[in-house]
Amino acid sequence: MGTPEAERRESTTVELQDLLDTAPQLAQFLEEQADNMRPPTFDRHLAALMEERGLTPARLGELALLSRSFTYQLCSGVRAPSRDVVLRLALVLKLDPEETQRLLRSACRGALYPRVRRDAALIFALQRGMSLFDANELLCSLEEEPLL
Repeated sequence: MGTPEAERRESTTVELQDLLDTAPQLAQFLEEQADNMRPPTFDRHLAALMEERGLTPARLGELALLSRSFTYQLCSGVRAPSRDVVLRLALVLKLDPEETQRLLRSACRGALYPRVRRDAALIFALQRGMSLFDANELLCSLEEEPLL
C-alpha cells in the first residue's frame, strides 16, 4: 500500500467549491485545504499541457518559433513569458479560449478581452483552432500587432 503522500492528490476546483459550500467553518476549510489552494505556476501549467499533447520543450519551442534556451527557461520557471509568448504557445498547443485564459492567468498576464480588436481576433483564431501562422496572418490583415 502507498504512503499517504503518494495517495494525496490535488483537488479540482469543483471539488474545492463543493467542500467550501459544505464547510461549517472557513478557518478549518482554509487550514485543511491549504495545499490545494495554490494556483498553478506557469511552468507547471505548461508542463501539464505539453504532457497532455505529447510535446517536448524542444518541439514546443520549435513550433512556437522560440529559441531552445528561452523555451527551456520558460519550462523550468527561470523566465516569465510575455503575453504574446503565452498566446503563441496557446495557438501551438491548440488551446480553446477558456484554456488560454487560464494559461494567461498562470503567467500573470492580462486576459483576452473581446472589446479589444486585437484580442477579439485572437479569440476568433483560438475558437477556430487556427495555426500560429494563420492567426498571425489574420492580425496582419487587420493591421493589428502581429504575434511573430
